[in-house]
Amino acid sequence: MLTEQDLRELVSFNADGGQVVSVYLNVDPSRHTPDSYKLRLRGLLKDLGDRVPPEDARAIEEYIEHQYDWSGRGLAMFSCAAQDYWRSYTLAMMVRSTAHVASKPYVKPLADLFDRYGHYAVVLVDKVGARLMHFVMGELVETSGTMGEEVRHVKRGMGSTAAGRRGGADNRAAGQHVDEVMAQNMKEVAEETERFCQAQSIRDLLIGGSEENVAMLRAQLPKALAEKVRGTFRAEMTAPSQEIRARSLEVMDKAEQEREAQLVDAIITAAAKGSNGVVRLDETLSAVHEGRVQTLAVAEGYHAPGYQCTGCGYITAQRHEQCLFCGQGFTEIPDAVESAIHQAISNGAAVEIVRDSSALERVGQIGALLRY
Repeated sequence: MLTEQDLRELVSFNADGGQVVSVYLNVDPSRHTPDSYKLRLRGLLKDLGDRVPPEDARAIEEYIEHQYDWSGRGLAMFSCAAQDYWRSYTLAMMVRSTAHVASKPYVKPLADLFDRYGHYAVVLVDKVGARLMHFVMGELVETSGTMGEEVRHVKRGMGSTAAGRRGGADNRAAGQHVDEVMAQNMKEVAEETERFCQAQSIRDLLIGGSEENVAMLRAQLPKALAEKVRGTFRAEMTAPSQEIRARSLEVMDKAEQEREAQLVDAIITAAAKGSNGVVRLDETLSAVHEGRVQTLAVAEGYHAPGYQCTGCGYITAQRHEQCLFCGQGFTEIPDAVESAIHQAISNGAAVEIVRDSSALERVGQIGALLRY
């Protein structure tokens, strides 16, 4: 399972003059057979031609042939035989099959997946208790739960006038008791959810259950946790974990689209005001180099060649004789965008790979919110 630490380790690796072969392979068992995916892999490596060192091609093919257990829907492999470097990650979601050769691992697809599905929790709630699930990259890694007092509803009956009056009072008292029990149960669920999310460093929270129960729980959540709720869905407490995983990923996708749209709007507005936002490649690259980027937004599929300073590492889309930061020369690089993502992650910035945003495309397909 890919973790945030794994992503940072990939970003920090440098082949020191060699090449890293990065391969992403869609291996969804519901679509094709392993033999079909092996054929696809050979095609990807063949398309790269002699750019792939034979030792790396052999390591990748042997892993697929003899070691991979075909348990996921996506697979990421990184090989640099010259540095005795190999990393592979089985992914719970599909990826687009692609292969790259560069001096560093190609991490943009993983950054996108981690941004969308990194750490989120699901709480399934009913009138008695809750099931809690922690998902990382679409994989269930931790569960918990809480059960409160059983809610017993009173059956309303018929009787004499006096008995009816007495029964009505009894029913009202019983109904009040039911409401108190439900409120206490929801309070305990909210407290357990808060503990669970704090212990697991949860970024996003989803709530599943009936409309009534979901609303009752949301009303009990503390403000900081309520702000992490990204969506809700109908589900039974006894629903299989695979069903909950599938439903939660659908909700997360929708929530991510909305969050991306809000982020792009915030970046464009801030850049227009000349405050804490930048757009377009060169301006964004400068902000990344200076460590001012809080959140980097990149349109999916955006690539651009560029130049990198041999001294301080400054990346630019324009050719310069000397670096304006340190005075050293530049070397040409195939993808300035990928290098910017590496630098941003290394500096602790968040990276958002934005899908289908005409607004971001209009301002150069890249931008950032700034720390200062």
